[in-house]
Amino acid sequence: MTASRHSYSRLVSLLLASLLLIVLCGPAMAQKDNAGAKADPPKAAVPLKGRLPAHFRTVVTDEQRQKIYAVQQEYDPRIRKLREQLKTLTAERNAKIDALLTPEQRKKIADLKAAAKEKRKQARKAKAADKP
Repeated sequence: MTASRHSYSRLVSLLLASLLLIVLCGPAMAQKDNAGAKADPPKAAVPLKGRLPAHFRTVVTDEQRQKIYAVQQEYDPRIRKLREQLKTLTAERNAKIDALLTPEQRKKIADLKAAAKEKRKQARKAKAADKP
């Protein structure tokens, strides 16, 4: 039962994030398409830096690498903003859910979370002890 609730909660979170991306990025993409007539001034030939997606390092050319970095640079501020909005929405949702619980239920959930955290901590210690 708990696993299905977790799955449902994850699904709802993913749907909300997708909807938020569509709502916020749609108008921005339309504006970019309309602004095609105005050419941006050429940027200086300073090599950009970033982080390539997994497995790209040995496949792409230096030119492609710079173009990928430019795309990342273009989208990163918008993605950062969306992540903050998602974080805020998630906190609001969690606060509303928490408000539905009794003090006893909140305490029991806090105890369960603490026990799970301790279990993870013990598992990490055991895993670290197994390593040579």
